[in-house]
Amino acid sequence: MPFSHMDNTEYGMFSYPAGGEHRSLYQELVSVNRTLQQKVEELKRAQSRLIEYRKAVECTGDMIFVFDRDYRYLMANRAYLEARGSVFPEVVGRTLPEVIGAATFERIRAQFEVCLAGGEVSYEDTYRYPDKGVRNLLVTMSPIRDDGGRVDRAACLIKDITENKLLEEQLRQSQKMEAIGTLAGGIAHDFNNILTVIAGYASLIQLNGGGSEAASMAGEIMISAERAAEMTRSLLAFSRKQEVHLDALDANLIVGDLHKSLSRLITEEIELVVLLCDAPLCICADRRQVEQVLINLAVNARDAMPGGGMLTITTATVELRDEEMPPGSYALIVVADNGTGMDKEVQARVFEPFFTTKEVGKGTGLGLSSSYGIIRKHNGLIRVKSEPGAGTSFSIYLPLCGAQTAVGTASAAFARSTGSETILLVEDDQTVRGMTQMLLEQHGYRVLVAREGEEALRVFEKESGAVRLLLTDVIMPRLNGRLLSEKVRQLAPGLPVIFMSGYPADVMSQNGLCGSGTYLPKPVKPDVLLGTIRDTLNGAPFHASA
Repeated sequence: MPFSHMDNTEYGMFSYPAGGEHRSLYQELVSVNRTLQQKVEELKRAQSRLIEYRKAVECTGDMIFVFDRDYRYLMANRAYLEARGSVFPEVVGRTLPEVIGAATFERIRAQFEVCLAGGEVSYEDTYRYPDKGVRNLLVTMSPIRDDGGRVDRAACLIKDITENKLLEEQLRQSQKMEAIGTLAGGIAHDFNNILTVIAGYASLIQLNGGGSEAASMAGEIMISAERAAEMTRSLLAFSRKQEVHLDALDANLIVGDLHKSLSRLITEEIELVVLLCDAPLCICADRRQVEQVLINLAVNARDAMPGGGMLTITTATVELRDEEMPPGSYALIVVADNGTGMDKEVQARVFEPFFTTKEVGKGTGLGLSSSYGIIRKHNGLIRVKSEPGAGTSFSIYLPLCGAQTAVGTASAAFARSTGSETILLVEDDQTVRGMTQMLLEQHGYRVLVAREGEEALRVFEKESGAVRLLLTDVIMPRLNGRLLSEKVRQLAPGLPVIFMSGYPADVMSQNGLCGSGTYLPKPVKPDVLLGTIRDTLNGAPFHASA
């Protein structure tokens, strides 16, 4: 065949595509190249995401590892390796029994099997670290499926929840103490009414009995009633419903001035060491109540050292960063002994009212509970640290305040007073009402009585020209003492009012129950009641309207 007549697609033994086929092959190459570039870009993005995921896995404090169906480690992050004290080659590539131990693996093997069967697994466990001791762990395992939907491996995340568990326990303890405190406050309120009656009638027996044996017995009743009243004050302190009188005081001076008193409380076998910091510790506190806390702690320390020992009280300033308290500067008072100590179970209940490890008759179980209430009332914190046989340490944190002011303490002494004025007595408790009426009438007063506020209004409207003083309980049905006083003063502006209640004045004020007037917390001593009535009548003369 002549050369000119040969097909341009053939040349000897070789064949070449025609022009159209050249273009088609070129287009295919371009398409393959474009696809290849796209795959390369996708791979780079996947690698970038993998690096980011790896960073996230490595930077978390949670422990993460991945294992396959043969229980062989495929991956483990730095937190997991550090927790086990291992390096990457010692874990990845080996099996779970080889790394965590055959006994541990068998104990939790069922959890792994559930996960590899396709189920989500979550459970709590504990682990003892060489440096951190026993820690609480939350273990979560999730299955990982391949493209066909088969579970071929699983991821395990382990979170240290020890601090969370402690916070949960603190919250439960706080809620329990709050509930007990509410109950204690209610008991104290009702008990104060009973004590008011006991003290009142005992006082009347003393007044009428002269020097008789009955009068002497009444004196013993008065002493016992006062001791019972102190118990109710302790209950109110625990429930944080006791009135506090805050003054700017130096905690160093409180501890220093109490040194001699504490020395008399403890035995000669106990050495008392007081270490005060150099800087003043100015706190806003009720001195008497803070002293009560320190005395309670010292007495407990004494009882924990029957064979003698050392009681140490130290003061310092600290910067507190605590979940229970606002961050800031606090005065720290630590009362420590080297006595018998307490186990964890006793420590968990140590601030509960009426809980005591002492013998019957050796304690009321109110010392530490009232101390707890007092410190919380001062916006402070009290904590205990103890080990059996290693002693006990109570740490008291009180917020620091501004400059100290000189404050003196004085108690007003009331003497029995007589009068002839007309007093409107309003009290819903029959025994308290009867005793108070008798007490006032025996001291010359004319007494009008009412069981509740609405009845008192009717009595006052009938006798408004004669009534010189309103003596009323605060908590009453239908019309409380504050509302009664407001309605009475609309009829007779300027009428003196004395309020009485089993709750202290600050609680009444916070709940809007205490109006303007003099306030007496129950149980009211008869001489205090009579003196207050006399002073109120003398100091605030009242002229009835026509």
